[in-house]
Amino acid sequence: MNAPKLKIALLQRIIEIDDTELLKSLEGLLNTTDKNISKFLELANQKLQQEDENETEDFTAYIKEWVKNM
Repeated sequence: MNAPKLKIALLQRIIEIDDTELLKSLEGLLNTTDKNISKFLELANQKLQQEDENETEDFTAYIKEWVKNM
């Protein structure tokens, strides 16, 4: 997706948000420097990846236990 289309998509998503606290958080994020935003997004992405890995491990253990009990 090119930059103008991405901007429009982001604006449409923001317009749909009704939660004032979330909008204030977004405003705070957008008022920081690009470097700080980049660090924040990198940390958030790492956290999501860790959660995905943990979820997969837990799910795999559940399947193994279920197969043993069959």
